[in-house]
Amino acid sequence: MCMLKRNVHDHMVYRIKLNELRRLVETLNLKIVGEFVQIEPHPFARFYLGKGKIKEVKKFVNENHVDVVVFYNILKSSQKLNLIRELRCDVVDRYEIILEIFDKMASDNVSKLQIELARLQKLAPYFRLAAAARFRHDRPFFLSMGEYAYHSQLRELKNRQSRLRKQIEELKIEKRRQIEKRRKAGFPFICIAGYYNAGKTSLFNVLTGENKLVTPYPFTTLSSKYQKRYINSDVTLLFVDTIGFVIDLDPRLIQSFEINLEDIRASDIVLLLLEANEPTLALRIKLLEGIRLLGDLGASKERMIIVFNKIDLVKGVENTLDEELDLKRLNIPWIAISAKERYNIEGLLNMIIEKVRIIKEKCECEETEIEKEV
Repeated sequence: MCMLKRNVHDHMVYRIKLNELRRLVETLNLKIVGEFVQIEPHPFARFYLGKGKIKEVKKFVNENHVDVVVFYNILKSSQKLNLIRELRCDVVDRYEIILEIFDKMASDNVSKLQIELARLQKLAPYFRLAAAARFRHDRPFFLSMGEYAYHSQLRELKNRQSRLRKQIEELKIEKRRQIEKRRKAGFPFICIAGYYNAGKTSLFNVLTGENKLVTPYPFTTLSSKYQKRYINSDVTLLFVDTIGFVIDLDPRLIQSFEINLEDIRASDIVLLLLEANEPTLALRIKLLEGIRLLGDLGASKERMIIVFNKIDLVKGVENTLDEELDLKRLNIPWIAISAKERYNIEGLLNMIIEKVRIIKEKCECEETEIEKEV
């Protein structure tokens, strides 16, 4: 694994990020045999890392017969091509690792289409560069593979992307129709969001009585799951289990999976699920980044509830979370639970019901004000 650490004063955060990448890589059954970190404020144009560091990596690759070099940083197409030529092995970045896991976990057509488009959007410039280099010295002539083959490959690439975008756009329209149909049923939307392995599906099962597959692997949930929960004669909630987040989630990945993320945009309440048993620094990073990410997706703080899961793994952690994470400053309601032990689930449901009531009253007041103005 390789990483360019751009903050010279960062002595801990980069390690959390590398450990996250390590877990993702190991999910693909790849054995990590080495790690290289370079500290520089800016990436180098040719290899992202400096020439001296690349020499170290190349020596290690040759001596240990390495098949794949994984970068935490997101590489440009030219850098990826240069690295493959220099190191003489496959080179991938964090974006490609996540896509590979998505592809491994995907079981439905919608996810597979979005994954393929995301992969093409990321690698299309690389394919162009590689093809241009391959056919550079060939000119179009009888039996030649030169520019004819090059332009043929480019056309097929563009056509495939165009077809995928059209299919996905049609699916997005259908998704919005389905959301609107559910809205007309009058059930408040409660979306369970958060980081992979935080226990989103476990919580979904506990809240709804479902028995959806729960695994220790990241991104088991790619397509949203829906189920209603009858509370009383006045309240029935619709819970939605969505795709998981990862630290430093690339904006292009978010855009690629916007069909799945329509549920977050349309929800009345979003539960931001986090692992209470994580180290404080990692938890703080995920908390703040999760809030920012949900905000970018259109979920305001007024619609959020922070849920710390797995408190059964750390005794008394619920008593220290407020102070350690400075939760009062966020002005977002929070609760500590254990989906596995079903601890404080009723408390979470009561918090959701109360927030639904507040949001409903606010909407009714706004509608009344609009009617008065009219």
